[in-house]
Amino acid sequence: MIITVTMNPAIDKTAEVDELVIGGVNRLKNIRIDEGGKGINVSKTLRVLNKPNMAMGFIGGNLGDTVRTKLQKQMIMADFVAIAGETRCNLKVHSEFGMTEFNEPGPNITPGELQDLFGRITRHAKSGTLFVLSGSAPAGVPDDTYKKMTELLHQCGCKVFLDTSGALLRSGVEAVPDYVKPNLKELMELYGVKTKFETSEEIIEFAKEKAKDLNSKGIKFVAVSLGSDGAVFCDSYDNIHVPAKKIEVKSRVGAGDAMTAAIAYCLDSNMYFRDIVRYAMAVSAAACMTEGSQSPTKETIVQLLRQE
Repeated sequence: MIITVTMNPAIDKTAEVDELVIGGVNRLKNIRIDEGGKGINVSKTLRVLNKPNMAMGFIGGNLGDTVRTKLQKQMIMADFVAIAGETRCNLKVHSEFGMTEFNEPGPNITPGELQDLFGRITRHAKSGTLFVLSGSAPAGVPDDTYKKMTELLHQCGCKVFLDTSGALLRSGVEAVPDYVKPNLKELMELYGVKTKFETSEEIIEFAKEKAKDLNSKGIKFVAVSLGSDGAVFCDSYDNIHVPAKKIEVKSRVGAGDAMTAAIAYCLDSNMYFRDIVRYAMAVSAAACMTEGSQSPTKETIVQLLRQE
């Protein structure tokens, strides 16, 4: 069983403009509405992979009801804390400049609501269960929350996959989660690196070096997504770079979450390292081939896996 925790879910509105006008009127077209938030994206992809899972976190207001309804239609189990605040709405606009994102910060979480989430997590924390702690945190949630969740879950015999950024990631890795998946920017922030890399080779070498460092500290599996430069995967025996698949990219929104889902699916299924890598790259690429923050289709995933 896999359980995802999304503390800051969202409704993702994706649209296009012919030309992005700064300081003027922009008329949106091809508008699409999806339920989002990193952990929810993971749950949606796990559902495509036919992996039973449950989504947890905070939702509130009319937009929160929309998230819940959309998950129910996909037959994804859920146990959310109903909060007083409103679930956020994010706008993502395709233009000649690429994707421009306008992300709301999210609601304010009260101490009681946070305590409620910890209580629910404890009730579901059965030995051997894999928890995916994913994404940002709204106001009111301390930076050490994922750290405390990881410590609690380890005490219950659960495994933890951490996919976050900034202070949440820095604090979270102190509890030594079993698996992590930062992207390049998140990895640089984690290690306090501000220098820009000149070549892809420098990026790959940096990712491999830091992935191995995290592995040496007790994190069993590390994946670093590098966008067009592919990804680095590291465990106790392997530390490899895999180039990105050559595909027609429609949207990169949720591609990293799709990779997290694929890795979680494989780890929970006790697959070998090389198979984990294959699935991670195929599922992530399949997500890039969909509009907005839609989940990748199973047909596309199968096609990409057959290209190996």
